Amino acid sequence: MGDFAGKVALISGAGRGIGRAVVRDLAKSGADIGMCSRSRDELEVLAAEVSEMGRKVVAVPTDVAEWEQVEVFAREIKQQLGPVDLLFNNAGVSMDNGPVTESNPATWRRVIDINLMGIYHVARAFINDMPRGGNILNTGSGAGENPQPNDSSYCVSKAGLHMFTGVLALEVWDRGICVNTLIPGPVATLIAKSQTAVWGTDADSEELILAEFQGKPAPQAPSELVKSPSEVAEFVHYIFSLSETGPTGQVFSIARRPF
Repeated sequence: MGDFAGKVALISGAGRGIGRAVVRDLAKSGADIGMCSRSRDELEVLAAEVSEMGRKVVAVPTDVAEWEQVEVFAREIKQQLGPVDLLFNNAGVSMDNGPVTESNPATWRRVIDINLMGIYHVARAFINDMPRGGNILNTGSGAGENPQPNDSSYCVSKAGLHMFTGVLALEVWDRGICVNTLIPGPVATLIAKSQTAVWGTDADSEELILAEFQGKPAPQAPSELVKSPSEVAEFVHYIFSLSETGPTGQVFSIARRPF
């Protein structure tokens, strides 16, 4: 596992779930942290944890769907921490559950704006200053590889994200920057509560979700296991520890089924 002392790591969607676990992991490994999410309270609690580890931390409440807010966030990070070495582009939502014929166009667009435009906005804001050896990991989904009924906006947003990863990787490989996508598979985060029809649970905390599925098959595939966010953070850590000659333009899945 790499030692990230002297590195600046940027995490979007940091307030809870996978993002929060990645913040904790990278800070423990020596990285200074820039982070954003829409929830100020969650960011403040997490920022206090990072500060107690002796790391620099800059936390800015940000809606990544809004370019102007991302620009403000980027200025704060660059002024206080400097160029970003490691970017975990993680913010995402699932809001539109139902057939296309019954979908709400505003909600459908909102999912695209966060899951796809948000990924673009954050990458666009930081990529020009990223030094050689930089590493970007975008959080994708198997839904971006395999269509699922009644979840069209999420599937489309993640499919676009996977293509964006490939395009960006080809544009920056000669600068020694790697860009990849991570498919986490089912993880005990609060997105399960917004996908009750799929998960079949109304548990309202990560701990309760993990406990409910302990020793049981995950939704959708009997081969799957519901992971804790910290397990995903371990894999993110591994990808970030690779050198500039490592893989780029790839989709890494830690799910337990093909897509």
